[in-house]
Amino acid sequence: MSVVSFRSLVLAGASVLLAAGAVGCAGATSTAGTTTSGLIPSSPSAAVEEFIRAASDSNLARMSQLFGSDGGSAAVTNQPKDHGQRMIIMQAYLGGVSVRALGEVASGDRGRRLVTTEISRGPCRVVVPVTVVQVRGGWIVNAFDLSEVAQVNTPCDGSGSGGNS
Repeated sequence: MSVVSFRSLVLAGASVLLAAGAVGCAGATSTAGTTTSGLIPSSPSAAVEEFIRAASDSNLARMSQLFGSDGGSAAVTNQPKDHGQRMIIMQAYLGGVSVRALGEVASGDRGRRLVTTEISRGPCRVVVPVTVVQVRGGWIVNAFDLSEVAQVNTPCDGSGSGGNS
């Protein structure tokens, strides 16, 4: 199990870094419960959707604003020190996907929520829980299982295209 969290992320190897080498910056899109680019989403579901959209669009700066701990986003706290590399690895798995938050529940810890999230590539879909934390001004992504998310990149229907059913 590869859990991506603020504290630990298993580096996926040099090939992932090379695959994600050409990274551009795109503006974040706004949905219900969100704010415009550069601000923190006001709901847990919006935080997850914005983070995964930023990854899908190769917007590493926005990803860093939307990922971190209850102490703040990686972009603000500069923690962990290698957060830039971590964003590249997550983007490599999430590039080109679509996202939809299906629901959210309180976790056992105050200021945390679990957001059930559907990630898709074409007809292929995976559903993963994403942990978000409340920070000053809104919510940011704190943890998700990268090995579960990566399943969207494996064949799901015999066509050779990514995803699973």
